[in-house]
Amino acid sequence: MRVSIVWTILRREWLEILRNRLLMSTILVPPVLLTVAPIILAGALGNRALPPELAAEVLAQRPEWASFTPAELAGAFAVQQFLVFFLLMPAYIPLSIATFSIIGEKQARSLEPVLAAPIRTVELLAGKAIAALVPGVLAGWATYLVFVVLASLVYGPALFGVVTDASWLAGVFLLGPAVGLSSVVAGVIVSARVNDPRVAQQIGGVIIVPIVGLVLVQATGTLLVGPTGYVLMTIVVLVISLEGLRVGVRLFDREAILTRWR
Repeated sequence: MRVSIVWTILRREWLEILRNRLLMSTILVPPVLLTVAPIILAGALGNRALPPELAAEVLAQRPEWASFTPAELAGAFAVQQFLVFFLLMPAYIPLSIATFSIIGEKQARSLEPVLAAPIRTVELLAGKAIAALVPGVLAGWATYLVFVVLASLVYGPALFGVVTDASWLAGVFLLGPAVGLSSVVAGVIVSARVNDPRVAQQIGGVIIVPIVGLVLVQATGTLLVGPTGYVLMTIVVLVISLEGLRVGVRLFDREAILTRWR
């Protein structure tokens, strides 16, 4: 693989993203909403305490929260739910970019000159994958840093340790990029066989279903995933993603794109 070729494709992709207002909105708007959501939730909770049964379940899984006041415990449980949402940005932002990058260029006929050039398929897909992955991961990381500041201001300094513990760091900085890679792989595989970006996003969006399921489970208080759980999930997602990437390279038929998409 030639790094210079991959870098050239990467720069081209990012220029295209900057020109596309719809893609830019998918990158910029959700992080803003996610930073505002804790403030809205704090206003809704006020000084309310968790129901006794739920509080007991939460403390059984997070004994380090035993010193919190009822209001702080409610805040800790509330902000803990936002950890999973930081996995959504690395999931759907790269998926949107990857599907547009391939299918959108098929429809615009801008992909044909690239495929006709002396460039390897793995180099082309590597450049497109990195270009799609980086914005989603950076958006998630930047939003997390802002979220840490807001959570500390809104819920008090006691909650700073909650949003910076090992589970948060593993989820945001390990599982987040792994989920982003799996989303890119899904976008590449689906885009190789579908001619509509919306259909590709809907099919590739299946990858978000497990994240939504994790949100629902954690909201009940019956399971609060710890750092070990996030590390294990990272390993599993990475293994699946790397295998899927090889499948995507095989499915990406250059000749079919150059002939059937006319």
